Amino acid sequence: MSDIRSAEILCVGTELLLGQIVNTNAAWLARELSLLGINSYYQSVVGDNPERLLAALQLAAGRSDLVMITGGLGPTQDDLTMATAARFAGLQMQMHEPSRRAIMDYFQHLGRREVTENNWKQAMLPEKAIVMPNHNGTAPGAILEIEHDGRFIRLILLPGPPSEMQLMFRESVVPYLEKQSTSRLRHLFVRMIGIGESAAETRLMDLIDTQDNPTLAPYASEGEVVFRITQSVSRPDEPDLTGEMLAEVNRRLGEYIYEVGPRTMPEVVKDMLAERKMTISFAESCTGGLVSAAVTDFAGASTVFRGSIIAYDNDIKQNLLHVPQEILEREGAVSESCAIAMAMGCRDIMGTDMAVSITGIAGPDGGSQNKPVGLVWLAAVGPKGSQTRCLHLAGNRARIRKVSTLNALDLARRFLLT
Repeated sequence: MSDIRSAEILCVGTELLLGQIVNTNAAWLARELSLLGINSYYQSVVGDNPERLLAALQLAAGRSDLVMITGGLGPTQDDLTMATAARFAGLQMQMHEPSRRAIMDYFQHLGRREVTENNWKQAMLPEKAIVMPNHNGTAPGAILEIEHDGRFIRLILLPGPPSEMQLMFRESVVPYLEKQSTSRLRHLFVRMIGIGESAAETRLMDLIDTQDNPTLAPYASEGEVVFRITQSVSRPDEPDLTGEMLAEVNRRLGEYIYEVGPRTMPEVVKDMLAERKMTISFAESCTGGLVSAAVTDFAGASTVFRGSIIAYDNDIKQNLLHVPQEILEREGAVSESCAIAMAMGCRDIMGTDMAVSITGIAGPDGGSQNKPVGLVWLAAVGPKGSQTRCLHLAGNRARIRKVSTLNALDLARRFLLT
């Protein structure tokens, strides 16, 4: 057995090649592997064809120590990944009784007494495989340790649906990979908002240019910037060197940092509300529910989030949120006064400690010279009064709505800090 020096991610599915499904698995796995100190040098996609999949496996195994394979483990005729991997490895397929029982239990839990014959196909696994249970579906995963052209290779087969793949990776793959190498990477993620990637990078350029161990790297995302501080360590008790670089980053850009760690903005706001035992509601116009969805993505949101009102039409703003007609006539729906009135009305209706509103022009049409596409007003109201923020955003409709959502949550965060 040898250390893992390089990994390759191979995603299987004709629907990926046709663009019917976005390949999010590759990006997610690449991030997770990097956290384990494993570099993924190649990524590829192949359709549901056994010969092309076999050729892709030959290529991947010839240049990588670890091949992560997702997709093609389902019950239908075109799900051929497990059998093709066994063929490549020279292993026989056999019924795995624990997986067969797990499939039976899964369907009984759903109230189905009969299991169709093709479902048992998912319990057919290569001999000598390390089987990984699927606690979010029916298709088990497998780890194959094989010799290929005189080299020790690991094939790790995971289901395609992200909810199944991610849980299996964390439950079974991470513990397995952690035993394979003593090398580790320590990561700190420094998350910022209110500054662009180029401006942030300019202020930190000397640190980036002279980095050794730990290293500093920027990762841009719409509406925010993330810097990753990474230290390579060979043993767990090695001194942590990330703190000194973090202190310097904080000294230069601390006013923009909202989190040092894994939490994104919605989770930070949710946790801040929970710590203060406060509740929140949202009045959304141009974002159409994106802010509410961002918060409710996280478990425990029900303790702080009461509800939201999607006031897309001016009649709803006026009749439901009680925005005065004179504000709509004099200043318009996209204005500071309207945003404040929307937040106040939402807070009164929902009975929450605070409320945040979003009203703007997401485009591509609807703008004017005085109020162009990308103009967005935000307001937060609570026991301590109100705060507002005006955004002038560029980009397409999706970007404007996404960045507006992020800034609405940041306004809530800053409001809670006052």
